[in-house]
Formats: sequence, structure tokens, C-alpha cells
Amino acid sequence: MSTFSNKIESLPTEIQSLVLEELHRIASRFMRGEQQGHTLQATALVNEAYLKLANKTMHVVDKKHFTAIAAQQMRRILVDHAREKNAAKRGGNQVKVTLVDHHGDINALCGHNQLELIYIDELLNQLATFDSRASQIFELKLFSMLSHPDIAELLQLSLATIERDIQAAKAWFKVQLQAETLNSSVPEG
Repeated sequence: MSTFSNKIESLPTEIQSLVLEELHRIASRFMRGEQQGHTLQATALVNEAYLKLANKTMHVVDKKHFTAIAAQQMRRILVDHAREKNAAKRGGNQVKVTLVDHHGDINALCGHNQLELIYIDELLNQLATFDSRASQIFELKLFSMLSHPDIAELLQLSLATIERDIQAAKAWFKVQLQAETLNSSVPEG
């Protein structure tokens, strides 16, 4: 994909087709981790992401950059969907999502079987308040399917910096998750 600074809808049809293919690849990855019977399907996620991206003017350098933008947009859609579903249930039985990364799943990263997408979003936002770079890198690690070298290239950082920030973010996530587990196991009295 070459550099473009216009809207998707104004691109040639063959490039729009490539954009849709990339969106579908990312959506399929996201939806693999969803529970059976999830109300949002991969095609609906692609359509919604495409519509949101089509209405934005973007400066995309290459496929990796577009993948990062698209994955972030899909994350927002899934978080919004989970919040709506959770609000409809008035706080009960939040939607569970397992995030899978091409080197292993979130279980290996954080030590939990399933994590709530809303909670992951909240933790990424908390991390961003004191380390925005680590939050951005960890978001790319979890959501974009980019390798560490690809993330380093995209953000124009060294591979060592990427790996150090990912390790720091994983450690911070683990502490937060352990604290949450401890707090939820303490009976209210």
C-alpha cells in the first residue's frame, strides 16, 4: 500500500478491495477469540470499521501502518459493543473476550484464561496516563498482529525499546490483574 492522505472511498476500487481484505483478516482474528453466539460477527465488524475509516482522512504509509490503524478502530468498536451489551445487562455477566496474538495468546502474556475486553481497554488507558509509549506498543502487540520488528519499524524505535516496553507493560498488567483477582476474592463485610 503506498502513501495516501485521502479517504478510503476516494481510492481506486482495487485498493478499496485490498483494504477490505485486510480488515477482514484482522476481524477474523478478533472474532476467533469471542465466545460462541457473539452478536457481532466478523463481517459486521469489517463493515462498521470500513464505514468509520472511510469517513476519515488518513495518511497511511504502508500496510503495517494501515493494519495498526484498522486494528485500533476494531478494538474501539468491540469495546463499544461490549460496553453496550454490559449496560443492557445492568452490570451482570460482562462479555468475555480472549485476545489471541500470533506468538501466543493473552494467557501467556498475563496469566489469565479470559480477560474482559472492557477491562483490557481500561488498563491500556490507565497505562497511557503514565507511559503512553508502552501503552501504544502493547496495544499494537495485542491488537494489530504486527511482529516486534514491525512495531519497531512502524514507530521508528529500536527493537530493544519495543521489547523492553512490552515486558514492562506485561509486568504492569500482571500486577493489576493480580490485584483485581485479590480484590474480587476478598469477601465484602
